[in-house]
Amino acid sequence: MTDIDIHEPATAPSGPTRPGKTEWLANLKKIGTEHGFFERIGQRHSALHVREGDILLVTFDEAERVYADTADGLPSGFESVRKRDWSLLNIMTTKQSWFREETLFAFFDRLVDDGFFDEFDQVIFQGFGPMCGYAACAYSVVCPGAEVIATSPAASLDRDDVPFELRFRNQRRSDFQTRYGYAPAMTEAAANVSIIYDPFDTLGAAHAAQFRGPHVGHYRLRWGGPDLHEIFAHSGVTTRILRMISGKKMSAARLAHLIRDARRADPAYLTRVANHAMATGHPRRAMTVLRHAAKVTGDARFAEQADALAGATA
Repeated sequence: MTDIDIHEPATAPSGPTRPGKTEWLANLKKIGTEHGFFERIGQRHSALHVREGDILLVTFDEAERVYADTADGLPSGFESVRKRDWSLLNIMTTKQSWFREETLFAFFDRLVDDGFFDEFDQVIFQGFGPMCGYAACAYSVVCPGAEVIATSPAASLDRDDVPFELRFRNQRRSDFQTRYGYAPAMTEAAANVSIIYDPFDTLGAAHAAQFRGPHVGHYRLRWGGPDLHEIFAHSGVTTRILRMISGKKMSAARLAHLIRDARRADPAYLTRVANHAMATGHPRRAMTVLRHAAKVTGDARFAEQADALAGATA
């Protein structure tokens, strides 16, 4: 049986017209100047620091994603600054750099030498997706005792460490044998490391398995896909997950409960569940999932697919 051909429609951001990139960057600089700092780091990276509370959230982002996909043009973690009065240090890359640049190494060296991280009661490193998750884990070494949360993080792109990795062919030419190269080793001094991934995402699961130790928690979200963090983003539960991390209350049961409704309303997740039901010979189960998907998403294509299955199995 073939996969169900339904994808979440790509829609333009709602609300006011998006500002140009120059204006967007100027706004980030203004925020940094007024509340902390904004700094260009070499040719491909930038750092935005907003000083508010005694908990520091360190996040890693792709500039293009922040500019194109967020409603307010602000990097990940900003909701925690607004809602929890936390401080933020956001590192953005303008390309698929994998945050592997000497100038970025030097930036973190300077923060350590200046005692920057010592100014906070708690530090949490966050990275969503293979590249940003990798960076959150790798750079957590600069702050022993930090909390780390990463979704589907890559352990490395070095061929000796991850010979199974078939993605990111161009980026695999980068040097992952020098500083901050192998992310699992860099997390050994962290207090707790929460690795969230889809066990049915073969490559993501293979990377996740390399993060080991009593301080590492593996949280399996079946059918979340390689971009399972999008479920968090669309449902607005990221801040609540970070609250669990901060309070050292993270558990598989709490996480599953928190995102249960978000998963059951996510088109990509529901499509994967329906596809699995079809692939394992359960068309009626697939129809049930598709009809539920049509109801919660309002996407008529789910209903059309369910009707087609009903006709085929009648």
